[in-house]
Amino acid sequence: MTARLLVCVAVALTLSGCATAPGSCDAGNRDASMIAKMNCDYSGGYSDQVRQKEQALTDARAENAMFHQVYDNITAQQAATRQDLRSQQQAQASLNQSLGQLLATLKTRHANKAGVQKQIAALQSQLQTAQNAPVATTNPAQLAAKQEELKALQKKVTKLQLSLGYDE
Repeated sequence: MTARLLVCVAVALTLSGCATAPGSCDAGNRDASMIAKMNCDYSGGYSDQVRQKEQALTDARAENAMFHQVYDNITAQQAATRQDLRSQQQAQASLNQSLGQLLATLKTRHANKAGVQKQIAALQSQLQTAQNAPVATTNPAQLAAKQEELKALQKKVTKLQLSLGYDE
């Protein structure tokens, strides 16, 4: 009699574990019963959450690396405004490429955030203007204007980075 009861309970627990949807498991839920926690563990709900959070962390690290690449390119561009025309063109092309990649990634990843999309559109507009602008010469006034433009670009990128919750 006791053996039958234990077998029935074991079968019921096993089948209830199959009935738990992995998406309904929350590792932070302290009010969940022991059976619900066992079901989530058995059905793989907790491991799915861990994988999703690891993927989000990997994506965030990649975006943060792209932000740092943009900052490095802005710094190189600022230094290049003091150098010859060829260096300026190379630094500008590198900046345009890295910023374009970052904006494309952010645009697809944060498509549901209107504020972020607005900031991305402003940066894309500024990037397009910079790409269409004539190449700077050795004129000190143009160099100073280019430096100010790069400082403004750096502020906008920093603002976007902070609005996404990334550290500098």
